Formats: sequence, structure tokens, C-alpha cells
Amino acid sequence: KEFASKKNPFQQLIKSFAPSIHGLTAIKESLLLSLFGGQEKMLPDGIRVRGDAHILLVGDPGTAKSELLKYVAGIAPKGLFTVGRGTTAAGLTAAVIKDTSGSFSLEAGALVLADRGICCIDEMDKMNDNDRVAIHEALEQQTVSIAKGGIVGTLNARSTVIAAANPSEGRYNTNKMASDNISLPVTLLSRFDLIHVIRDEPDFDRDQALVKHVLDTRGQKHNPTDLLENDFIKKYIVFSKRIQPVLTDESRKKIEEYYLKMRERADSESPISISARQLEALIRLSEARARSELKNQIEIHHVDTAIRLTSNFLRQIGVDPETGEIDVDIVLSGRPASGRSQVAIIRDIIARLYQAENNEAVPLEKIL
Repeated sequence: KEFASKKNPFQQLIKSFAPSIHGLTAIKESLLLSLFGGQEKMLPDGIRVRGDAHILLVGDPGTAKSELLKYVAGIAPKGLFTVGRGTTAAGLTAAVIKDTSGSFSLEAGALVLADRGICCIDEMDKMNDNDRVAIHEALEQQTVSIAKGGIVGTLNARSTVIAAANPSEGRYNTNKMASDNISLPVTLLSRFDLIHVIRDEPDFDRDQALVKHVLDTRGQKHNPTDLLENDFIKKYIVFSKRIQPVLTDESRKKIEEYYLKMRERADSESPISISARQLEALIRLSEARARSELKNQIEIHHVDTAIRLTSNFLRQIGVDPETGEIDVDIVLSGRPASGRSQVAIIRDIIARLYQAENNEAVPLEKIL
């Protein structure tokens, strides 16, 4: 409580979060909010709304993705770390095992074992497609259903998933859409609250700061005394889970204005730039930000952090390279609205010419 009452406790937490990794402030901020988490809600009609904010890191090789995931798994009050290449659907969800007596028993996988904690999945792109499908239910409904060997049941998997993946071409290609760069199905991508792209681009000032930071930390010269200890951060996160922050009228209005403003852009010409999934994510991130200061009410600056991170995510991932506009369909369906409308135009031309040719095959020259 004493720490939370200080000026800018959240900034101090970011500074103390994985201090050996240089930069990546926005990503550290997102991972911290994911650790604090929003609050789970049971609605009167029985529908459950998850409070866990899932995060995906996509980046060039050597950008410290694995190190960040290992740090998160270590600092989380309950954290598990697994690597995609050696991970199967049964290993993530649940497996039915036949024992020596011939009877079947159920063994929990990583997502079930990490219930009420964090499950970090590195190299998610290396997983088998059939194995990845098993994660869909665990990400949104936060349960694992199984029907095998006479055992039918549902296990709780209320875990936050933080995953990392490499771009499909090895390096991130800015001329391609995010769905083409990330070799993950869009049904999976749309379930992540935030997706961060980490690019390794030459920049003299940044490279110089990175070299200095690496040499200082590896040479034991760099030993700042103003950083929080990992044990304290872990305890602080556990304590913050007691807080159940509520939206004030001002913060409700702020979220409403942002969402409606983004939706207003969409018309017959412009694409839809935000969906209800991002609205839920905004609320979750705002709650997590309030918890980071042990506040019972979600204030304007908490919502501002959530809006900034969500806008940054949409600008990185949801921009149509042809029009330069934010299009949430890229995340939700893998294809921008402009691409769909162009397909519709071509199909309409073919249909018209087909009728004009008395239902005969249409020569390609006429279509062109």
C-alpha cells in the first residue's frame, strides 16, 4: 500500500520489469497488465466474461521474445513455460491415459495446470496445426472439454496465455498484411487482446544504447539500486488481485467515445476499424491498470493507457497495406474489406459477361 501511494508506481514497475532487456517499454507495459489481469464476471444470465488478457509477441529472431516469456513465467505467482515444437494438443489441454489395470484416467495439460495463472507458449508458429486448434476453447471460454475413452468432462483452464511466434518469412515484411506475416490461423489471432510486432531495424541511436546496455549488464557495471526485487513484484501482483475496480462515469464515457469514434469511420467505403472483442479488451486492460495502483475505481489515465495500447496494436496489425486504413477484419478474418470488395467487383463482371455471352464461358480478355 505504501508503494502504491507513491507517485507513478506503475512506471517504477515497468522500469523493474526484465531490466536486463533493453527498451521494449510498450511490450513490458502490456505484459505487466496481463499479469495484473482484469476481473472475471458472471453475468445474471449465466454467461461468464473472462478477465485474462492474452498477448501475442511476433518478431524477428534475436529480439528477446523467449527471454521475456521466461521472465514472465518466473515472476508470475503461478507460471508455466512451454515451447511449441515439443508441445501437442494433449500436452496443452488434457490427455486420457490408460494405466496398468486397463482403466482410463485424465491427466491435465499445461493450460489446465496453469489455471488462475499464466501459461507462456514460445514458438507457437512451430506447433502442428491440429494441436493449435485445441487452444481455441481455452483462450475464449477458458475451459477444456474432452470426450475420450469413456471419459466425458470439462476442465477449467482460466489461465492467461502469453505466446511468441516468428514471422512466416523469418523476418517481418511490412509490405504484407499481418495475417500473411504470422503463420497462425486468424481464428486464433482474433482471440488475443494485444499483438505486438517486434522488428529488428538498424537505428544508430537505438543500436548504440543497446550495445551500451548489453556491455554494462554483462560486465557487471550496471547495478541500479532503485529497482524493485522480483519477490516484491510477485507479492504485489498477488495482493492486487483482491482489488475489484469499477468504472467511474468519466472512464465509461471515455471508452464509449473512443469505441463509437472508431466505429463511425466505417461506411460503405471505409472498413470497420474496431470490434466488440477490442471493447472487452479495453475494459480488461483498464481494470488491470487500476489494479497496478491498487485503486478501487478506474480513472481516466487508466483508460488512456488501455486506449493507447489498443490503438498501437490496431496500427501495427490491422492496417490494410493498399488503403493505409485500420481494418479490424484483417485480424478477425485475415482479409481486408478492400480485398473482399475487389473480389465482389470481379465476380459481378464475370456474372454480367456470362449472361451477355448466353451462358457461355467468358474469354479472359473480355474480363480484363
